[in-house]
Amino acid sequence: MKLKSVIGVMGLTLLPTLSHAGGFDLTGQPIDIIFQEGNYIEAQVGIVSPDVRGTNAAGPVIGQPTDFGNVANDTPFGTAGVKFDFTDRISGAVIYDTPFLRSTTYEGGIFTGTAADVQATTITAVGRLKLGENFSVYGGPRLQRASIDLQGPQQLQFLPTPPGQQPTPFYQVDIRDTSFGFVVGAAAEIPAFKVRAAVTYNSAITHDFDSIETFTTPAGTQAVPGSVEVETPQSVNLDLQAPITKSTLIKAKIRWVDWGGVEFRPPAFEAATGRPVVEYTEDTFSYRLTVAQRLNKNFVGFVTGSYEEDGGEEISLFKTVDGYFGLGGGIIYESDDGLTLQLAGEYLWLEGTSGAQIPGAPLPDSRFDDASGFAASFKVGYRF
Repeated sequence: MKLKSVIGVMGLTLLPTLSHAGGFDLTGQPIDIIFQEGNYIEAQVGIVSPDVRGTNAAGPVIGQPTDFGNVANDTPFGTAGVKFDFTDRISGAVIYDTPFLRSTTYEGGIFTGTAADVQATTITAVGRLKLGENFSVYGGPRLQRASIDLQGPQQLQFLPTPPGQQPTPFYQVDIRDTSFGFVVGAAAEIPAFKVRAAVTYNSAITHDFDSIETFTTPAGTQAVPGSVEVETPQSVNLDLQAPITKSTLIKAKIRWVDWGGVEFRPPAFEAATGRPVVEYTEDTFSYRLTVAQRLNKNFVGFVTGSYEEDGGEEISLFKTVDGYFGLGGGIIYESDDGLTLQLAGEYLWLEGTSGAQIPGAPLPDSRFDDASGFAASFKVGYRF
């Protein structure tokens, strides 16, 4: 049993963070590929399947049910990366990632027809310089493409929907932007014992969107041009790994994300309603602990647990859970010629929220209880 082999496969990203906790954080912005030995390429596909159900007693007043149904849509994702050693001390990688994703739809209840899709995809170029046997630094630029597609129904004006008809969207906005940020970090290692500690800083990225906000009322449709600024938050990842035995590895990750102050304030929407679409007020800390065990020459099994504390966020139309606890695991196959296959899954218990989803509106509180979710991924890697 080779310890090196266990360490190698555990350099792979295990599982995404469920997208409906921690703002709309998904993958945790990993750069593990830069620590792979030799030249290496990988690709991953997966899906996050949340079940977030709520109620509001005002539904029957406007001809809708009390229950919202599941407001959180399944979210597929993909990542990929390639890493090269240029010299004994210098290496580099290019990483494609989907760090921020969220898809929300109200298909029942008082807010039927309200929907939002938020997506940020990034391409990151990372270079690593070994300063000696035990220390290295790394960093590089990050290109991010962000999009927000939002619509709200007549119920946002508290108008009843005629029986048998679908609500007409009252408000719509669909925006796109590309901007730049960076990543920088440092690692300390003890190669003889396969121990590593790495700290990575991911910069905030500011997007300046040109927007056209469309309002549809009984008097007609009005399109309002404008601009809106949205920032994807800065974050810090602390990654630790160490062997317990020759065939067992433990790996820990702590992630801080600066969600406090992240908001979406389209100017015409705020002028019409007196509030932003969404506003985050609390930072998040998430934790993951993974233990991997070599089973035989070609297979490694692992179990993983994750936790994010309830941050005290107030409920809104697009903030319905706050905090989670998760358990999962998976299996890794290594061939003798450099091919690695990984299958992973995790079940999460989400902390639902309650309160007024639209502040100041003459509505009873909404409640989201017993939320849960499942995340699964499949990854292929090849060392060449």
